[in-house]
Amino acid sequence: MFGTQWSPQTAMRVDQVGGSGSFGAVPLFAGTMLITFIAMLLAVPVGLMIAIYLSQYASARLRSVAKPMLEILAGIPTVVYGFFAALTVAPVIRNVGESFGLSVASESALAVGLVMGTMIIPFVSSLSEDAISAVPHSLKEASFGMGATRSETVIGVLLPAALPGIVGAILLAVSRAIGETMIVVMAAGMAANLTANPLDSVTTVTVQIVTLLTGDQEFDSPKTLAAFALGLMLFITTLGLNILALKVVRKYREQYD
Repeated sequence: MFGTQWSPQTAMRVDQVGGSGSFGAVPLFAGTMLITFIAMLLAVPVGLMIAIYLSQYASARLRSVAKPMLEILAGIPTVVYGFFAALTVAPVIRNVGESFGLSVASESALAVGLVMGTMIIPFVSSLSEDAISAVPHSLKEASFGMGATRSETVIGVLLPAALPGIVGAILLAVSRAIGETMIVVMAAGMAANLTANPLDSVTTVTVQIVTLLTGDQEFDSPKTLAAFALGLMLFITTLGLNILALKVVRKYREQYD
């Protein structure tokens, strides 16, 4: 779990010649965290601004139309996002980078992260909008009574009061991004590069799990056991994030119910 070399090339049968096999998982988790970080850089500010607009600035008629349309993004199959990332977003980023003299991989982490962030926007916006709307109306009226503007009320009163719910929404979105499979399988690379450069190609835990379990594999083979080990660590990570998010949201609800 703490090795830095990932090269799962082993012989499947006695008569085959395979590599020694190296199963260091650090590059896989580093690639997963890099793509998740890029996705959250897009999803959190955009989703939060959408939530603030829908809850405080939009009319009731616009909100009744805009929120369901936004949540349609959450219902789009992730294979569609992966197809869009591989055939549209990645070539555009590569061409733009080359026009500036940058070396951009054809399966860059930036392309995957941007598309994944687009997919996560509805999670952040919907849950954050619910958290902001659940703040007692008396706090908002008191702020207006003190002479604060609408923007000052949002920044100084509503966001701090709704912060636990917003943090819970972000943590749930992070766990969703870490466990995403189809987008990274279709658009991310296969090379386990230990890098923080978003223009490079990286691989993720879910990509390698799918790769290791594809084809005829014996249960006690190193590849299968490595896939189960990665799946266990992924399960523990997402479970921990979900438990933390639910505790934060529960504390928030108990405060204002």
